[in-house]
Amino acid sequence: MGTLEIEHIVPRAADGSDKESNLWLACRLCNNFKSSLTRYPDPQTKRVVALFHPRKQTWSDHFEWSADGMRIMGKTACGRATVAALRLNNLVAVTVRRYWVEAGWHPPK
Repeated sequence: MGTLEIEHIVPRAADGSDKESNLWLACRLCNNFKSSLTRYPDPQTKRVVALFHPRKQTWSDHFEWSADGMRIMGKTACGRATVAALRLNNLVAVTVRRYWVEAGWHPPK
């Protein structure tokens, strides 16, 4: 977690541009896990699907918080693949979210 960095939604390695419409903020850990990925297998169906596009899709359509607020759960193939590809529930992320929950800052309303 920590400092956010600018991430290319469609990576430059996949011909993504530096235009603002292709940029998003991401934590370094998630950005490193994503690397040049644009597609990933849905762990449930094993079908390779496009990863979540934060400028074109709505978070709540594809994800929800676990009951304890510490894990991101994919609701769709895209959501599940994105959770898996970016390892959104890695130990560091879940630990940080646990502290946020205890402080009353999380999950977002």
